[in-house]
Amino acid sequence: MSEPRQEFVVGDATRLPGGVRLVGYASSGQTQGVHLGVPSATLTVILSLDGPVRVADTAEELSAGRALGLDVLVAGLQEQATHVVRPSHEAGVQIALDPLAARALFGVPAGQISASMTQAFDPGAWGGRLWQRVGETPTWEGRFDAITEAFEGRLARADRAVGVARGGPRREIAGAWRLLTARRGAISMDTLAAHAALSPRQFRDAFRAEFGVGPKAAARLLRFEHATTRLAAAVRARRTPSLAGVAADCGYADQSHLSREFRGFLGVPPSVWLEQERRNIQVGGHLSREDWTS
Repeated sequence: MSEPRQEFVVGDATRLPGGVRLVGYASSGQTQGVHLGVPSATLTVILSLDGPVRVADTAEELSAGRALGLDVLVAGLQEQATHVVRPSHEAGVQIALDPLAARALFGVPAGQISASMTQAFDPGAWGGRLWQRVGETPTWEGRFDAITEAFEGRLARADRAVGVARGGPRREIAGAWRLLTARRGAISMDTLAAHAALSPRQFRDAFRAEFGVGPKAAARLLRFEHATTRLAAAVRARRTPSLAGVAADCGYADQSHLSREFRGFLGVPPSVWLEQERRNIQVGGHLSREDWTS
């Protein structure tokens, strides 16, 4: 029996504006099971090169055989873990995108994107052609170049388009999102509403329409994303993560608060998640936003 093999290759996304991360992955000989897709404040696109990705919103749906099988997965901001079947072998490219890019790339705001969104990736559409091209390309560098060129083309066309619907979200909502991400969620909602020159209610409604979650939920996702990447960085550096230290640095009241967030988002405590993800982390998984284009 051959030894399990796992590979992560981080692509260069510096040609693309905003937050974008490209990761190629390939594995064989791994134990079959279920992988928890960690909630975060990004859009996720997966181009599977080794059979459909099987995903479900809950473990119950998965065990009942109601998982979706998708060659291309496009997922919006999620407040709960996605349950992904982990086969014995898999390969593909996972793309993390700032939600502000949703309108330009997919023609709809991030709030209208779910894991079952497929219209942008129909065989005759640009995404379907991209999936086919990536699948026919033998090298990671070539695959990343194909994705970058396709995204560059979509973004350029959006820049030439007229109106919010194609070119991007409302300027004041985009500005509030950038401020929220820069603070990693550590900012009051009243401050964000004032920054957008909207009443708190107007701001909440416009924000949810654009991103699919309210500003408080987005702040919670950003804090959690920061915490998971901080824990992963410690494991990658072969240090024992300090849950209390990460909790304090990421804006949680205490370590118990951080643990409750892990259970709320993933259904498991931090120690279990770290053990489940240790191999993925060691080969390059769960990088922070600051590492995406470095």
